[in-house]
Amino acid sequence: MRRIGEEEGPLECPRCKAEATWLFLDEEKTVVEILCSDCGRFEMSRTEFEKAESDAVEAAERRE
Repeated sequence: MRRIGEEEGPLECPRCKAEATWLFLDEEKTVVEILCSDCGRFEMSRTEFEKAESDAVEAAERRE
């Protein structure tokens, strides 16, 4: 698939916690591609992506 849209950004890889970036792959913004320095490239649904982001925020808040 090719990249669609303008939205992308940095994040912590949901698999290994290394630095990564994400971007939407479809116009409906339902598929997210993760580009991780350790894991490589993989795709996940927007629902999975949002859950992983939420889990990462909760974990960071618990560490504070």
